[in-house]
Amino acid sequence: MLFNEFGSKENPPVLLLHGMMQDWHSEYELLKPLEEHYRLIIPAQDGFYDGSGDFTSFADQARQIEEYVSKNHGGKVHGAYGASQGGLMLTELLTRNKIDMGKVIMDGCYVAHQGKLAGKVTAWMFKKYKNTGKFPAFIHIMMKLMGLTEDDLGMMDSLYLKASDETVNRNFSENYTYRTRPEIAENETMVYLWCGSKEPYAIKSHNILKRYLKNYEEEIMEGFGHGEFLKKHTDECCEKIRSTLK
Repeated sequence: MLFNEFGSKENPPVLLLHGMMQDWHSEYELLKPLEEHYRLIIPAQDGFYDGSGDFTSFADQARQIEEYVSKNHGGKVHGAYGASQGGLMLTELLTRNKIDMGKVIMDGCYVAHQGKLAGKVTAWMFKKYKNTGKFPAFIHIMMKLMGLTEDDLGMMDSLYLKASDETVNRNFSENYTYRTRPEIAENETMVYLWCGSKEPYAIKSHNILKRYLKNYEEEIMEGFGHGEFLKKHTDECCEKIRSTLK
């Protein structure tokens, strides 16, 4: 795992976790305004940065984050924000409950079990794109399920396309078969659940998480699809993150 830090060391540390197949550089560019107020910690998952080995598992990625935060920040950060798969990673970290993450924001978190077949089909689709530069027609069905349209395909520009086929297979398999574990109920962290009204799987994921979370606030943003608030309203998103983490 590659760890990147930005902003003054005097500022409170905030953990930022990138989405599925996302290049960490693109997340940094989107959330860079936060650098003025926080010490940003942006891990890049194994398999998704130059010179990395293959992706391992969410449990192993979480372990590496815990060890880094424990060693470099005394096991505690001021807050954490995770978009899409970054929210799933926050779910895993909350379940393990080994570091203090302050306030946690999950934006478009998908932890609703979608099955091995869905994972294999979606992995095939993304491998085709990264290897040929073209998506199969199935992408339009997937986009619709995420509350997005064909016009939103440009949002895929943030993907890390040097990932190996093995990394994509493992990552998608873990993502689509992840199940929230009851141990997360032992964590008393304040969790903010954000998603768009056009995200059925995120809303389903919220309903799963709300069975267990002791402290949470849910906000469903009317008219938004997956990732739209962050990518199309970046300044507003950054300000909302800041006001939430105060």
